Amino acid sequence: MKYSAKKYIIEQHFPLSKEKIWELLGDTDRLNRFIGLFPVTFSPAKKVGDDTFYRLAEAKVAGLVPIVWREYPFQWVTNESYMVERRYEKGPLAHFLGGIELYEQNNKAKTTVRLIGEFTPRNLLGKAALPFTAVRSMHLTMKYLHDYLSNKVKDQTAYTPKKVTNKVNIPELTKLETQLSKLPVDSSYIPYLHQHLVEKMDHDVTQMRPYELARHWGVNPDEVLRLFLYATKVGILNLSWNLICPNCRVSKVSYNTLSQLENEFHCDLCGINYDANFENYVELYFSVHPSVRKAYAQSYCVGGPMISPHVKIQKVIEKGETYKTVIPPYHKKLRIRVLQANHTVDIQSVPSNQSKQAVELDYRNSGWSESTISVTPGNTAITIHNSSPEDIVVVVEQGEWSQEVVTAAKITALQEFRDLFSSEVLAPGQQVGIENVTILFSDLQGSTSLYEVVGDADAYGQVRRHFDYLTEMISKNSGSVVKTIGDAVMAVFHKPEDGFQAALHIQKHIAEFNDKNAGDITLKVGLYSGPAIAVNSNDRIDYFGRTVNIAARIQGQSTGNDIVFHKEYLNNSTIQFQLEKEDVILESFHANLRGISDSIELVRLQFKKTDKA
Repeated sequence: MKYSAKKYIIEQHFPLSKEKIWELLGDTDRLNRFIGLFPVTFSPAKKVGDDTFYRLAEAKVAGLVPIVWREYPFQWVTNESYMVERRYEKGPLAHFLGGIELYEQNNKAKTTVRLIGEFTPRNLLGKAALPFTAVRSMHLTMKYLHDYLSNKVKDQTAYTPKKVTNKVNIPELTKLETQLSKLPVDSSYIPYLHQHLVEKMDHDVTQMRPYELARHWGVNPDEVLRLFLYATKVGILNLSWNLICPNCRVSKVSYNTLSQLENEFHCDLCGINYDANFENYVELYFSVHPSVRKAYAQSYCVGGPMISPHVKIQKVIEKGETYKTVIPPYHKKLRIRVLQANHTVDIQSVPSNQSKQAVELDYRNSGWSESTISVTPGNTAITIHNSSPEDIVVVVEQGEWSQEVVTAAKITALQEFRDLFSSEVLAPGQQVGIENVTILFSDLQGSTSLYEVVGDADAYGQVRRHFDYLTEMISKNSGSVVKTIGDAVMAVFHKPEDGFQAALHIQKHIAEFNDKNAGDITLKVGLYSGPAIAVNSNDRIDYFGRTVNIAARIQGQSTGNDIVFHKEYLNNSTIQFQLEKEDVILESFHANLRGISDSIELVRLQFKKTDKA
């Protein structure tokens, strides 16, 4: 016997902006936990015929009744609406189609929330259960928002909508926090971490991003990262590594150590293999240590909008169908992409007088009819025709990566990380690319004569103290010493401005160092930025490639008490600001570097006077 679909609509008004409600209801993994749904096991994405791809999902209702369904991609427009379709293969339901719609009232601080759920029972049990399960879940969704309103004044951090009873080993946590407070961390941040580990839900303490939590706590992100590193060292936390797909930006696989990292990984959603890359694809994250709290990372949803917050629109367009939309107002770079096929269209944002009022795009198996379109966000209408022989999923997504991800490129360039976790290295023979890294080389001028003048013992002491001085200056500017080569030092930084600031500090304060140590050290410094390869060398992360070679050759152009760098550094706004605060002389020149075919334009920086303060 076939049962007809039953549609339910619940509508309520809330004194919240659409953006805030979207943030709450768009986090479907957290929402599903709150409304009493069950953990789900999802298979990799698969596609049959010309239909849209789906994930096979399995769960047990109340831990007893098994259900299996095909979950098709969520469809959404950020801050406006989302919906999802599920076709059940086992269980009391046959089909579900549901989601939310948000309508802004005259006052932007008020929003109408409409919940829509269309349920088709498979059998009499499913029909009888609808009022007690489906409708109840919809009312609990509204309760989720009401609970937020009643709690938001007391808790501005990531919202936990109901009292969570966690088995936390408080004596062990307190003991370890005492140890942590004696380490070089901001101890005022420890209560934030304590409250988070004690009160938050399991998934909040098994996939922790320091920068994301810093935003919720309203504190310094780098200090929170430092806190997490030392908390890991004393045994409050564990660290792990996620491999992130460069397209959908969802974690695909996790590793306990960098040595387990593989060169290539596969994204089932995008259908493509990718090379591991330190710059964006490898992320450091933290979880609570089992001795403090046993927490389990279970999935309740893997396709909701907040899983991929960089995607502003996601839409299934059936073969032969047309979809019309308006690119949302957004100040960052956007593009249109077809999931799995990965054909893209770049979106160029222009003033309204430079764009058409309407743009049409045609999609075929071979790709898009245009590679770039010019639009005025919030104003230009876009019509997409799916002329391919199969259904497609189209997304409008931001190009920039989240700044709240601690990448392997960033963390492995920090001296504290290298000192605390020296065992975190790549496997022997493993090579991982980095899109952009800054390499600094320094060397002593006249080191041979130094040994002749003061003798081996005194000269060696001066050299060792100068290594300590360089390490301090490099570490203070978010860099780390990779290795020493004789009297020379090779250092790495994640950002050019950090390396440049370190070079300024090194040369600006070297006279003070000499006065303090009765020395006469003259340093030659050069730096360069570009792509490199990270490898394991003598059980440490080292860097090789053209960028490293050029940085070494640029340092060779230094004459002492100066800094030599590529002229492109002067285009960096942060470096420009750094230079405005210094009394320096800049001299441009061309140089032919050994092993480099073309002449390169460099800049020599010298301080007009040495700061001995």
